[in-house]
This record gives sequence, C-alpha cells and structure tokens, in this order.
Amino acid sequence: MGLKVFLCASVYPEKDETIKRIGIDVSGYIDGFVKAIGRNEILPFLGAYQRMTYSYFFFKKLIKKHKLNFVLVTGGSTLIPSSMADKTLVYVHFPIDLEVAHQRYLNSRKKKIYIKPWRFISNNLDYIKRATIITNSNYTKDLIKMAWGMDATVIYPPCPQYSFPLLSSDQKEEEEREDVVCSLGRFTPEKEYETILEVAARLHDIHFDLVGSVTLDKVSYLEKLMKNAPKNVTFHVNATVKEKIDVLKKSKVLLHSFMGEHFGIALVEAMSAGVIPVAHDSGAAKVDGLVPERFRYSDVNGAVTAVIDALRTWNLAEAKKLHDYAEKFSAESFRGKMKSFIFEWLAQNS
Repeated sequence: MGLKVFLCASVYPEKDETIKRIGIDVSGYIDGFVKAIGRNEILPFLGAYQRMTYSYFFFKKLIKKHKLNFVLVTGGSTLIPSSMADKTLVYVHFPIDLEVAHQRYLNSRKKKIYIKPWRFISNNLDYIKRATIITNSNYTKDLIKMAWGMDATVIYPPCPQYSFPLLSSDQKEEEEREDVVCSLGRFTPEKEYETILEVAARLHDIHFDLVGSVTLDKVSYLEKLMKNAPKNVTFHVNATVKEKIDVLKKSKVLLHSFMGEHFGIALVEAMSAGVIPVAHDSGAAKVDGLVPERFRYSDVNGAVTAVIDALRTWNLAEAKKLHDYAEKFSAESFRGKMKSFIFEWLAQNS
C-alpha cells in the first residue's frame, strides 16, 4: 500500500517464530515497534481493567513516538485517546472483552459486580464512537449496533488456505483420510473445550486431535482438560504449521465448540483442507451461513449426531467443494478489500 507501518504489540513478530507458527513473515514490513504488555505479564486479577488501562497508555506512547496519519486498532476493548479518535480505524473482532461478556462469567454475583464498572468506563470514557468501525462478520456487526449504536463495515478476516488435495499426487486422499475429528483454536475457557471432550467420550471409537496454542495464564485450564480427557483424545499444544497440516490431512471433521463464535477462522481453515466443520448453532456459523444447518448443534446430543453425519457425508468431491468455498476468505481477498476501504476512507478524511 506504500505506507510506513509502526506496530504496537506485546511481542515483536520475529521471522523464524511467525514462519513456524503461522507460516508467514511480516517483519520486513514493520518500520517501528512499541513494546506493549502481554497477557502473561499482567497481574493475576482484574484482567479486563488492566488490559483497558494498558491499551490506553501504550496507544499514547505509539502516537507520541511516531507521527501517524491514522491508526488501525485490532481490538474493540481498546481505550482510544481523544486526539486520535477521528483518525482511528478499529477492526472489531467482538465489541466487548470476552472476560466480561462470555456467559460463563455472567452467572455469578461476583462477576456481575466485577463487570459493572467496566461497562460504565467503556460507555462513557471510550472515544471509539468517533472512530471508524470494521468488523469480521455480520454477526458481530449486529452486536456492535446493539452495544454501541454504530454501523460497521464487514470485511471477513484472512484465513489460511491450503493446496488441494493435501496429499501428494501418488497418494489416494480418499483412502488415506480416517474417521478422525479435529479442532483448531486457543486452549481457553471461552472456547468450551469441555463440550468436545464430552462428545469424544460418547464417540469412543473415533479419534479426536485437538490442535491449539496456550498462554501461560491458561495453562491450568489446559492441564485440567488433559486430565479429564478420554483416551481417544490427543492434544497438540502450540503446534507448528506442519503439525497442524499433518492433523488436517487425516481428518474428515472439525468440531468447533465456541458458542457465539464471532467469525471462526478455524471453520474456514478446516474447509480449505477439505474438512467438514461442525459448529454450535450460533454466531457467524449461523448468521453468516458459514456452516450448513445440518452440521450445527445446540447441545451435546446434537453435536454427536452432527459429527456422525459429517463423518458419513465426507468424500473427496465434498472436500473439494469446501476447499473452493474457503477461497473467498483468502489473505489476498482480505488485503484487496482492506486496501480499497482504507484508501477511500483516507480520501474522505483528508
């Protein structure tokens, strides 16, 4: 796009690490870096308030250190300094911090007390309502309208794309694929991995490969999952791209357990690899039509039924259709749409 890029993040995207974890290198496109505090570095209490506070001060540090034409924020819970509010684009994955929004946090009296000041601060001190909002799905767009009374432009996020078939030409993919169910995502309570373990326990003849990353603050949650997992479940923690592809090569179905998934990159990534996604009947899987109704579920019984149906449905022709559909969510498509939007927005605001 011909723009200089100054990044404010908790970790600098080192070439070797990003190639290993996500298969790309962006270090050559970064002209300056401001180190922010990471989730692992904050104190183990009042996390939502700490993230809100730190986001504001590191934002201030970024605009003080570099002369910026505009800022692109990738989190809706960031507090935006008033001096840059009109020059800020916000790519919103979800309008509220999950720690204060997810249902598992709203069922206790203590949590309700915990989030009340957060909501007041967000509604009264945040300059996000002067910013321009982009979001990841029509589902999230509707929530932004409800939470902030603002409209948003939907630009679907870039999703990993795989060549198809995944196996080499001398292998028969249809014969190589097994009745394996996988999952992709972070190991964090909001993702409801307990549902996957319960489904796996009921389908004890089917193998489940759970591929995901974990941060230090969520290790105890992962350890609990691993302790309670049935024998037909294998965990691939902080897997490399190669490890992830090896799992996708042999899988027929992806089981996604997050209720109200904002978009679901894992769903599209699975499709690109020819894997049928099974997801909760909510979020973008439903509102944006990412997953057909027959492969959406409302409870564990429904998830078991949908997984069995998907395993029986899988064939090479169906896998190819999924792969072709996933191409509309490619990185190239995302870059093109973002570039057009940003240049048009800059022209309107110059």
